[in-house]
Amino acid sequence: MKPIKVAVVGDYDPVFPPQATLGVALRHAAAVLDLEVTETWIPTETLAKPNASAMLQDFDGIFGGPGDVQELEGTLQGIRFARENHKPYFGTCAGFQYAVIEFARNVLWIADATSAEFDPSAPRLILTPLACNIAGEKMTVNIQPNSLAHDLYSNNVAVEEYFCHFGMNPMYRDALIEAGMQISGTDQDGEPRILELPTHPFFLASLFVPQTSSTPSKPHPLISGFLAVCAKLLVKTG
Repeated sequence: MKPIKVAVVGDYDPVFPPQATLGVALRHAAAVLDLEVTETWIPTETLAKPNASAMLQDFDGIFGGPGDVQELEGTLQGIRFARENHKPYFGTCAGFQYAVIEFARNVLWIADATSAEFDPSAPRLILTPLACNIAGEKMTVNIQPNSLAHDLYSNNVAVEEYFCHFGMNPMYRDALIEAGMQISGTDQDGEPRILELPTHPFFLASLFVPQTSSTPSKPHPLISGFLAVCAKLLVKTG
């Protein structure tokens, strides 16, 4: 089989652990699955140009985030392309947050949906500061049954590491769910930590960063699941 080609939509920062460990974690998972994988970082400024998201067509999967971006619109275009064209998408940390914004803008039609990180006074904040600082912490995630996340973990709980400060605004939770988003992982207070789109081949995002806990002998199950679907679709398309 040809190598799995993953586009990473983001601006690379080699000193940020969730970015520095991403390629290594992909290769951990690929080795166990007997696959080869290559990752290519696509700068958000590039994707912000008109029709630039079409360049993602040549990739087998799209990884969103983590980390700050130079052009939010570029990130959102990449996520929208994955969602609308049934490209496997896995977002972590900021990749979770941007997925919520993209869905709110283009499915709920909240054109000015944004994050308090960018504009705390904006009228429609889809993402707001977390009630407590969990950056740098490892915390338990409760995995919901009848979900892709549960299938991949094969467990009801997981312990994961965070680098984030913002999460889903509870005011919009019901609207997002009614529009088709599934919250498949929560913290001890029921706050969203994993989201997915059940009608998509693989669209999953985590507020935590699974890549930092991956090892050669124990690749992270979410990353393995992402690559497995990329490989399956690659076989179908030749």
